[in-house]
Amino acid sequence: AGWKSEEMLDGLPGIMNLAAASGEDLAGVSDIVTDAMSAFKLKASDAAMFSDVLAAAATNSNTNVGKLGYSFKYVAPIAGALGYSIQDVSIALGTMADSGIKAEQAGTSMRELLNRMAKPTKESASAMEELGLSFTDAEGKVIPLRDQLKNIRAAFAGKDTASQARLAAELAGTEGMSGLLAIVNQSEDKFNKLTDAIDNSQGAAKKMADTRLNNLSGDLEYLSGDWDT
Repeated sequence: AGWKSEEMLDGLPGIMNLAAASGEDLAGVSDIVTDAMSAFKLKASDAAMFSDVLAAAATNSNTNVGKLGYSFKYVAPIAGALGYSIQDVSIALGTMADSGIKAEQAGTSMRELLNRMAKPTKESASAMEELGLSFTDAEGKVIPLRDQLKNIRAAFAGKDTASQARLAAELAGTEGMSGLLAIVNQSEDKFNKLTDAIDNSQGAAKKMADTRLNNLSGDLEYLSGDWDT
């Protein structure tokens, strides 16, 4: 990913913890982290933070690190360009995963929603007006994704099933409506639990790795590494 030697050394501990925690191979996890971090304009020194966020999202929603990696491949470029944070995007993707919208499907759904809000079509503009949503604030700045998610959930609350389906299709399109419906229909408790876990994710990757390796399987994995050395 264009990292220099010193940057690789800075980023390696967090990435190794995430690889050990997820059971994915180091090369695959490195690709996930470095590619997404580049899209979000993060530095190598942020690798531990990024790894902790992914670990927290994976352990507090129905997905895993590998599937999150596929999701980020589709949504990270536009989310990063809009200035959204990795934390807020992970909240959205984790919430989708709890309703079975994962990997490429989650990334595509999220990308479609953001595209249609950033550059509204006739349908999405109509839905945004009906729901009272805006992509930017009074000063023309892009509204943070977390605030936008809360606004969307509040706007859809109380609407009947048919109205929700119609508005979701208009706002997010056919590719994005399933992910949007997953976000708006997630319970407040589960949504807040995932948000809190991601906001307080420092050390999550190491804790997850220690837990996963604290057994006979982990001992054999350590032994295999020592044998190779």
